[in-house]
Amino acid sequence: MKITAFHIMNYRSIVNSGICYLSPDNITSLIGQNESGKTSVLEALRSFYEGQITDDVLRSDQSFPEITCTFLLEEGDRLDEIVDFRLLPADLHEAMGSKHEISLKRKWTNARSNAILIAEPEVLAFYGSLENKRQEMDLRIARSFQELVQQTEHSARELQASEKAVQDARHTLNSLHARLEDTMRVLNKSKKPDERIAAEQENETIRQHMADAESDLKNRLGQVEMEKAAIQSLAEKLNACKQFNEIAAQLNAVAEEAKVKSGLILDAEHQYELCSSDRESRLIGRRLEQLRISRQQVVNTLKDLNENLSIKRKALDRLLDGKNIKDAESEADREHEIEKNYATIEELGLRLFKHVPMFEFFEDFSSLLPNKIDLEDLLNENTRAEGYKAARNFLCVAGLNADFFREKNHRILKQKIENLNSEITIDFQDYWRQNVGKNDKIRINFELEHYDYTQPEKSGKPYLEFWIKDKQERLYPKQRSRGVRWFLSFYLELKATAKENTRNRVMLIDEPGLSLHARAQEDVLKVFEDLKDNLQIIYCTHSPNLIDIQKLYRIMAVQRAKDADEKSETIVLDARSLHEASADTLSPIYSLMGTRLNDRQFIFPKNNLIVEDTITYYYLDAMSRLYGYEGLVHFIPASGPENIPMMANILFGWKIDFGLLTMDNPVCNHVVEFLQATTFFRNDEAVNRKIQSLQGFTGIEDLFSTIDFKRFILQQRIGITVKNTEFIESNNLSRLILATDFCTKLQKEGTHFNDFDEESRRNFEKLFQIIQNMLEQVPVQHSIN
Repeated sequence: MKITAFHIMNYRSIVNSGICYLSPDNITSLIGQNESGKTSVLEALRSFYEGQITDDVLRSDQSFPEITCTFLLEEGDRLDEIVDFRLLPADLHEAMGSKHEISLKRKWTNARSNAILIAEPEVLAFYGSLENKRQEMDLRIARSFQELVQQTEHSARELQASEKAVQDARHTLNSLHARLEDTMRVLNKSKKPDERIAAEQENETIRQHMADAESDLKNRLGQVEMEKAAIQSLAEKLNACKQFNEIAAQLNAVAEEAKVKSGLILDAEHQYELCSSDRESRLIGRRLEQLRISRQQVVNTLKDLNENLSIKRKALDRLLDGKNIKDAESEADREHEIEKNYATIEELGLRLFKHVPMFEFFEDFSSLLPNKIDLEDLLNENTRAEGYKAARNFLCVAGLNADFFREKNHRILKQKIENLNSEITIDFQDYWRQNVGKNDKIRINFELEHYDYTQPEKSGKPYLEFWIKDKQERLYPKQRSRGVRWFLSFYLELKATAKENTRNRVMLIDEPGLSLHARAQEDVLKVFEDLKDNLQIIYCTHSPNLIDIQKLYRIMAVQRAKDADEKSETIVLDARSLHEASADTLSPIYSLMGTRLNDRQFIFPKNNLIVEDTITYYYLDAMSRLYGYEGLVHFIPASGPENIPMMANILFGWKIDFGLLTMDNPVCNHVVEFLQATTFFRNDEAVNRKIQSLQGFTGIEDLFSTIDFKRFILQQRIGITVKNTEFIESNNLSRLILATDFCTKLQKEGTHFNDFDEESRRNFEKLFQIIQNMLEQVPVQHSIN
């Protein structure tokens, strides 16, 4: 995997960096003023990998850091093998299978506790939907519990009324039975026909009433049975709700207990760090171990309660939907068994984290080469030995292992060491181009020696001795300059890391080469260039010598939201957003451009032409070379239109012939008016010859046709319906970056003047004709490249 972007939140002065994309060629430089937050970016990335922060990282608003890194899956990285798709719901298989990048987030809950989790939108959306479903169920259960209580009370009252109605119906039926018996006795005793007929009619009427009463009783009994069944169903649901609530309350209590124990552990860990004696360390260490065991027991209980609650929730949800309790519980068990096999976002994060690159923070002087080190310490990996890391790096770069030192023949071993010294020196000198004196380059040597009788406890034991030599002196590493020692440490660290790179690595380097000469700083950049295929390098710098002006896509600007307020939050701007960076933040780039300009002679006795800024200069310099005017016109860049008068006055004072070429915009027009009034004293002939404005062209970019502007400057296909300068301004594009990319493209592709379309050629031909008229010495003939 390879890191492609990061997103830092709540880390020192960084509240929210947004998603920042790293350079695609493995070298990213962070530029910005002191206290802007550059080092915080590097340390946040280290914290992401190591999972550790210190108290000074925390913000005063008590928010905790969240650091997300995005990684590109390279050839051989199979996500289905890393994650094991059997741990994912089937709904996510397709989405995850098509992934080329994966994002992981490390999130802190306090200063010592954090979790690494997958941060892919589809995964988070799925697990978020499960959580939303759980919350909806819990809300439904809470509402249903109150409704069930009310329904149960209402049903109980209705049942009581129905049972009363049954009693009344039975009483009515019994009364009718008694009346029927009475009428039967009357009928049996009746002698007279009319009495008998009356008794029979009465008897029949009573029987009809009895039939109605029996039917009514039967209906009321049925109603009672229905209401009893309903109450039983309500009782089952209510009982299930009560059980759910009891488990939820128990879970909350255990969760609170776990929280308390975690707090006690944090306090104990802090006390352990402050221990002043071994006895105190042992006592607090034992207490800490007991607390951890106790917390783990609570955590296990919490896990069991969570599982139980999950099953109860699912069963209760089905029960509330009308299913019987047996079916509801059976279905809930099956669903839980399926979901139990799903990995959590934390488990997925941990699986993926095992495959991310290693992040290493280069410590300036933590790995200096020692004067000597015991071979035993090296072979036994005694990391406490002075200079162990640098010596190990040296052996790694030399390709040495324990077998090398088992050579019995002393002469052969000495010859091998001499050969290795030559190889290492040649490689080192390829990067370190500084000389001691005019021609003498330093050489790196090591020798295998043995202790003599002066150290009886080590007598006869082998050790390695290191030297940094030149023609004049043979000195130990500690006797050399700080710059040499730093560069050697840096060289060995990066070369060794790249050589033993069985797993991708990200080197985080804060202010490399502070103690180096400007030329040596360029050597640092050369090391980066040579190793970028084996390492990803992210570094902070103030030095223009550690920036490649032709590769501004490597730059990431870091600045405060408010320039004058060092307490304001940090803003991180990747290469796509450099146009938003302040001039102070971009000063290394401007300095570099100035350095490049200072390497050239600008002012000549004749044919000098002042232009408004360095951006205009770069475009005109490039196009004049293509047009065949290279060396014939000498463009002098001002640092903005407002500085043109000062430059004109200087050239006037030096009695140097010059002209002025401006764009047609309000600022430049005001400058022309000012010069006419102060410098040229409204001498029309002089003004007309010395000062020319490109009418109709607001900026130098407008001389290019829309097609060529998109092709050579924007380098992308996009619809444009306004002037080129208007498009740049409305889209907040950086003129500096566009000009740099333009020059780089011309140089890389070997562009010719005729490669531009007719409109662009016509505009520049008109421009150069104006220049020819301004500066009479410019010959008419030219050779178009």
